[in-house]
Amino acid sequence: MAKNLPGSMRTHHCGELRESDIGKTVTLCGWMNKYRNLGALHFIDLRDKYGVTQLGFEAFKGDINELRKFSLESVLLAKGKVVARPDAAKNAKMATGLVEVQVEEIRLLSLAEEVPFLPHGAVPATEDLRLRYRYLDLRSQKLQDILTLRSETTKKARMALYELGFNEVETPILYKTTPEGARDYIVPSRVHPGKVYALPQSPQTLKQLLMIANTDKYFQICRCFRDEDLRADRQPEFTQIDIEVSFPTLDYMKNLATHMMRNIFNLPESFEMKGITYDEVMRDYGSDKPDVRFALKQMVVTDLFKGSAFTTFADVATAKYGMVKAMFVPVSMGALARKDIDALTEVVKPYGGKGVAWFKVENGAVSGGISKFIDANMLNALSEKSVEKGDGLWLFCADKNENIAHDCADAVRRHLGKTLNLIKTDEYAFLWVYDFPLFDYDADTNSLHAKHHPFTRPKDEDMELYYSNDKSLIKNVKAYAYDIVCNGYELGGGSMRIFDNKQQSRMFELLGFTPEDAQHQFGFFIEALKFGTPPHAGMAFGMDRLIMQLARTDSIRDVIAFPKTASATDLMASSPSKPNPAQTKELGFKWLEE
Repeated sequence: MAKNLPGSMRTHHCGELRESDIGKTVTLCGWMNKYRNLGALHFIDLRDKYGVTQLGFEAFKGDINELRKFSLESVLLAKGKVVARPDAAKNAKMATGLVEVQVEEIRLLSLAEEVPFLPHGAVPATEDLRLRYRYLDLRSQKLQDILTLRSETTKKARMALYELGFNEVETPILYKTTPEGARDYIVPSRVHPGKVYALPQSPQTLKQLLMIANTDKYFQICRCFRDEDLRADRQPEFTQIDIEVSFPTLDYMKNLATHMMRNIFNLPESFEMKGITYDEVMRDYGSDKPDVRFALKQMVVTDLFKGSAFTTFADVATAKYGMVKAMFVPVSMGALARKDIDALTEVVKPYGGKGVAWFKVENGAVSGGISKFIDANMLNALSEKSVEKGDGLWLFCADKNENIAHDCADAVRRHLGKTLNLIKTDEYAFLWVYDFPLFDYDADTNSLHAKHHPFTRPKDEDMELYYSNDKSLIKNVKAYAYDIVCNGYELGGGSMRIFDNKQQSRMFELLGFTPEDAQHQFGFFIEALKFGTPPHAGMAFGMDRLIMQLARTDSIRDVIAFPKTASATDLMASSPSKPNPAQTKELGFKWLEE
């Protein structure tokens, strides 16, 4: 329990009293959680952040009828003596269930009107109603526990970095618009008409400038803003543990990430993250952030179907970017009925898939699905690629676009993990994924896009390719980039940074910036690189996703005090809203009517 300072209205919290407190006179404050009128006996359950205490009124000298005027969720102050509950009334399920307070004095501090829903009600409110009255929703023990968990996690992160000699440095919120993969939120300047600030998508250039400035080890618990399409694990504004360090090696960065995970997740000193390359993780799981709490792996079997009588796969196998991926589900993992297999088509459709091919192996014989195209040689070749052997179900995802094949295979794998109950839900399974591509390549437009961001350093062994002229080959350049993955979520990531101004200018050139565009947006940074820049690297952990894992919830809205909806609106404050006429006049803007 936290240290108490003198001067509080209360002597104890509502979750604090035990048998050792019997005989003490105490004062409690909290919300009326429940009122029970049993005729001669009256009871109130008083609730605060820390728990619930039962109040009895056998010693009460006031007007007992006054209690009927108190509504649920009203705020009360109660003073009385701690007594043992009668044996028949003891409740071992409550932390305070062996005692009660016999009230001598009770005061109504704030009368509550009828609330739209009870935060501890048996019937859950809709999410929109909970967000509209978020301050009521936050009274629930679940959300209060998550807020406390978030506070404790922030403290652990800070202490873990202070222990290593990092300095916490604040960077500006009003900054410059820089392309980092999403749209910026812009803030018009009243002082400079026609000009805008941008809210930072991350403090990327600023923390690199701090390395140039000899700060050596930087961190910040910072707010970031990205105007992008939302999903279950994203919000337009979010918090990250932002880190940058000078003169590191890749091993140092992995050790730093491991140190952070040990501290945040209370893991033993022996804990190490398994390292896996990007190419390996995509081959085995079809995703760069797989859930490895279950063992089902994928195989690339494209070559096996070249010249196959199954022309659908044969055509894919000969396409330039075609891929056929397979999964083998042994009978030991469970069985799928025909309707469950057919339902996999709906699983892959959102990812561009047209269906899932399959066949079964029973007592060494194949049947069902595409079995007529699977002879003994093909079955042996497939089995050689699989860790698991014997009877089971073979599943295939194929497409002339390898990214679609990966995405569909990943979707099927995740679906099977849930439907076959393969996931070990009480575990944390971490991966250190490294050797990412430096670029994503668009063959239709022959253009390159930064896989992470334009400050990521290419690997030394690929530097000749980095300065070549064929973008279809440059796409193969690998980066000193890495992600920290846990249970199917990317918890964080980072990279070694470019620290040479010519190398940085080349990056902007490859991404399609004209020299004028690069100078306009990043001239200050390119110039800084000319004045002696140490090799440096960094990473950032998404605080919200960390708390999702620690709290074991699938929605980011559960771990933020005042979240936005999926359409980036605040239902409680009716935000965003139109500016008032005085504001638009000051800014020199004219509001466009719909």
